Amino acid sequence: MGKFNMDEKHIHEMFSQIKVDSSKLADQVKSRLYEGSAEPARHRRRWTRSTIAAIAISFALVTSATAASLGNFDWFIEKFNPDFGKIVEPVGVYSEDEGIRMEVIGAQKYENRAIIYLSLQDRTGQNRLTEQTDFRDGFNVRMHSPTKKGAKSGDEVLSASMSWKQKVIYFNKDTNTIYYEFNITADPDTPLTDPLELGSFLIYFSEKAYIDEPISVSLTGIEDVETIPIEKARIWGGSNVPSDLSSLTEALMPGDYASMPHGEKDQWVSSIGIIDGKLHVQIGKNFNKEFGPNDPMLSLRSPDGNLISYDYSLVFLSDKKNNLLDLENNGYDEAKYKYEEFVFPVIGENLSKYTLYYTGSVYSGVEGNWNVAANSSDTTANSRTWKNDISVEGHLFEYITLSPLGLQVIGTYKGENCMVSDMLLEIETVDGNIPLEGGGGSQNSDKHTFNSSWDTKAPLDMTKVKAIIINGTRIPVK
Repeated sequence: MGKFNMDEKHIHEMFSQIKVDSSKLADQVKSRLYEGSAEPARHRRRWTRSTIAAIAISFALVTSATAASLGNFDWFIEKFNPDFGKIVEPVGVYSEDEGIRMEVIGAQKYENRAIIYLSLQDRTGQNRLTEQTDFRDGFNVRMHSPTKKGAKSGDEVLSASMSWKQKVIYFNKDTNTIYYEFNITADPDTPLTDPLELGSFLIYFSEKAYIDEPISVSLTGIEDVETIPIEKARIWGGSNVPSDLSSLTEALMPGDYASMPHGEKDQWVSSIGIIDGKLHVQIGKNFNKEFGPNDPMLSLRSPDGNLISYDYSLVFLSDKKNNLLDLENNGYDEAKYKYEEFVFPVIGENLSKYTLYYTGSVYSGVEGNWNVAANSSDTTANSRTWKNDISVEGHLFEYITLSPLGLQVIGTYKGENCMVSDMLLEIETVDGNIPLEGGGGSQNSDKHTFNSSWDTKAPLDMTKVKAIIINGTRIPVK
């Protein structure tokens, strides 16, 4: 050990403390351990920085996989989906950011389909996760770039050429952990990478809804209000906007008049006033914020409870100095604040006993960077692929894959409507026929193409499969 530096000694000490139960390791992990131990010590070269980094990663993978096999994965799969324990491997790798740990408990990939068991846990003690917790803008899965003619092969991209089914399996309030099952299907021309790489940038926690919540502001003494001139180009949107925008010449000067009922600082009552005999109420909010209050809906009620709807609303965007932006010279990237001004028809009314109400929601969540890579063993021998055209009732099945997870079909159809989702699909096995569920996917009516997939309740034993039966048409499995 004298020739090694301090980092190398530390790594060696860590390896010396590992006790591996090889009977509970995945095959590919055992294979790597075997390969590593077979190398004679006398041929070992001095470790380079890259070697140290690679071993450090391997150390994390091996220890986490061992820990999973001793508890997490076995506990999880036995408790929630023991049938799939036969076809899913323990993974136990995680990524942590903003106090949220995303861990892949188990996964397996079959051709361009994959099943993943994943958990999210709030490790800050704030218990921010709820049963509503979700991946806000979807879930990223790394795939190879298109392999069709003309496309550059070998690159890897985060592509949208896939679909997935997401199911919350369990929410543990004590540990503030939520568990999911993801069933992913990718297009054959953009196959999933190996290892599976998964990630997300936005995790949504929960929504708090407000319905007709009174806004604590007085509507008296608001006649003398500061206004700003507006032009057509400064109106970015709204609802029931008058067709003659030239009639709109003034808006309220943005300010900080009062708080909203939810009390969140990134949305506020900007200003209230009377312009041309109508009540104007302006709401401000920070623009382009992923979480927080959404756009408000305001209503006005008279003392006798009658609802008064607004005539129209206008939307303005401003920079950080509250200079209104215009459509001709500015882009969204310059916007710092968004103002929505509601205009109520209250000409001649005494507003002292009228009340403003707010309806909307406040969303909580966190932005971060969560990415994990899940290794799995080669499952090529446990799936079947047909690339020859098979005709079934006016539908040409050009690409079929069958795996323990189910069936995927890609093809074309004749006529006005694609009927593939209505077809009855069964798998003939030595033990009898197994009906498939689903048939969902995508269709392109212009090109008359479809991409559909069906699932199984329990994993298919591929050694027992004899044929696929589609609306009575039998396709033997060799």
